[in-house]
Amino acid sequence: MITGRSQGDSIKSYFYKSMPINKFITYIKVQRNLADNTCQAYQRDLRQFFDHLKYDDLTKIDRNIIRNYLGILQRQGLDKRSAARKLSTIKAFFKYCARENIVSVNPALGLRSPKLDKKLPSFLSEQQAEEAVQSNQEKPEDTVRNNAIMELLYGSGLRSSELLGLKAGDLDLSGGQVKVMGKGSKQRIVPLTRESISALKKYIAGRENQEIVFRGARGMALNRRQLQRIVQTRIRSANYGGKASPHVLRHSFATHLLDRGADLKAVKELLGHANLSTTQIYTHITTDRLKKVYQQAHPRADDEEQE
Repeated sequence: MITGRSQGDSIKSYFYKSMPINKFITYIKVQRNLADNTCQAYQRDLRQFFDHLKYDDLTKIDRNIIRNYLGILQRQGLDKRSAARKLSTIKAFFKYCARENIVSVNPALGLRSPKLDKKLPSFLSEQQAEEAVQSNQEKPEDTVRNNAIMELLYGSGLRSSELLGLKAGDLDLSGGQVKVMGKGSKQRIVPLTRESISALKKYIAGRENQEIVFRGARGMALNRRQLQRIVQTRIRSANYGGKASPHVLRHSFATHLLDRGADLKAVKELLGHANLSTTQIYTHITTDRLKKVYQQAHPRADDEEQE
């Protein structure tokens, strides 16, 4: 079974230092401006691939070896989306190696990713979102902080990493906006709701500009796992049966804006998407909902459906 790196692995630590993996990771971080989490995922995928091969000669790797590796992963139960991501990592790595003349032939060239089913984002109804934001089932001392978290995630559509990286100086409460560091270290300005401003004023009173906004136990910066638990507790209190995560609030933010007539390009900018096609997935949700409303409300809809 293919797993992550283990202690009994025959691959030695110098293998990774001598291989261009580290140079590649530096390249995607510095030149392509990819986020730290993305770079770490690339590194994990590559180490898993080379741990499986048990050798470091790149010239021995061909298309069939890569294809067989992905086949083994899928037979072990890896879903198509994860397999596509691992292939994307391998292709990016060998494209880099070919450009830097580390290999003369790119063995991943022409390999196709598994065909993925279109996955529509999960989201809360407006009523569920309001209930989740206003719920306060946690310890009383955590309520002020958690209120601010929920208001920002739903009211401004922030990603988890963006929220956790906020410093007090990024907040312009008098101007009703927040400066966010998004994917690829791209900054954007996002509006704040009245409720967010009120919740944040209560929470950050007296903070220095360079201080991290959201803190956990003992004053340490809040981490992803703690944020996930906070959001899960709030969302589940709203009788939502789907996956409860910070990203569901981001999906809800975008969906509710479009439901109420917001311009797609404006929503793209608010979300910090690089491409409009990424934002367009939310239009499928709103179109499906409009069709349901039409079928339920139009006097001739049922007749047409039966023909």
